[in-house]
Amino acid sequence: MKILKEKQYAAFAANAKTLDSLRRNEVSYVPGVFEVAKVIVLNKEDFEKLSEDVSPEYPFLKDNRKLMSADPVGLFRCLMVRAEEKKENMLIAQGRNSLYLGYGRDYRSVDLQGVPVEHIALEEPKAYQEHAVFYHRPSHISDLNGQNPSHPVPERQTRFQVEQVVVLCDEQFRQFQETGLKEDQIFLFDYSDKMWFDPGSFCWHCVLVKGENSRDGILVDAEGYSYARYAAFAPDCDKLRLQDIPVHYEYPARAPEQKKTRKRKEPER
Repeated sequence: MKILKEKQYAAFAANAKTLDSLRRNEVSYVPGVFEVAKVIVLNKEDFEKLSEDVSPEYPFLKDNRKLMSADPVGLFRCLMVRAEEKKENMLIAQGRNSLYLGYGRDYRSVDLQGVPVEHIALEEPKAYQEHAVFYHRPSHISDLNGQNPSHPVPERQTRFQVEQVVVLCDEQFRQFQETGLKEDQIFLFDYSDKMWFDPGSFCWHCVLVKGENSRDGILVDAEGYSYARYAAFAPDCDKLRLQDIPVHYEYPARAPEQKKTRKRKEPER
C-alpha cells in the first residue's frame, strides 16, 4: 500500500536573480505545493557564485530541465541546491518562460526520502548569441560577415529566434554562401511557414542554414519567397539556442549515426 506524503508548501519568486533578494524578502512570491526531484550539492565557493546570479543558462539547470515544472499556486517540481555542510538552500523550479526560486533555511525540514543527491562542480553558463544584423537581399557571405567594405556592420542589432535548422553538405553550404543567397532554394520554400518578422517583439523568426561540419551558419527569413530575402551571419552555431529545434538534413547531407552501445553480458548462473 502506497503511503501518501504530506504536502509541503513554499513561496516561489519568478525570475529572481540573487539569493540575497530571497533572504531579504525583496521579491514578489506566489505560494505553492512543492516536491523536490533532485538535490544538487555544490562546494561553498560555487554555491556563493550561483547565489549572486541565478542564471537559467547554467548547464546543470538545462540538464535537469525535464525534472522541473512550475504551476503558480499549484505544484512546483524543483531542484534543491545547497552547499556542502550548510543547511540553507534554494528551491529552483522552471516553467515555460520563467525560473522560480524558493528559499529554505534548513534542508533537514524537507521530506527528502528517496530523492537522489548529486554532487557537482558548477560550470559557467554559456553566452548565447541573442541578436544579429539582418541584411536585405544579400548577394554573398561577405555582405553579412563584415568582410565587404561597402557593407559595414551597423551597431543596431535585432533579436531572433531559430525555428528550423537546415543542414547542407559542406560543398552545398559553400555554394549557398557564395552564389546561392539570391537563388531559389527548395528547402527555403519547404519551410516558409517557419520564417516571419514579429513587429510586436521586434524579433526575426528564421531558419538556420549550416554545413555538416561548419561552425558558422546563416539565419534566413525568406519573407514568403524561396531565396534569402533577409539574412544574418551566425559566427558560432554552438552559441545559438537550438535545443528542441527540428533539424532537416538536405540530401546528400546525412544525420550523424548514433553510436551503438554494447550491452554487457549477464554472468551465467
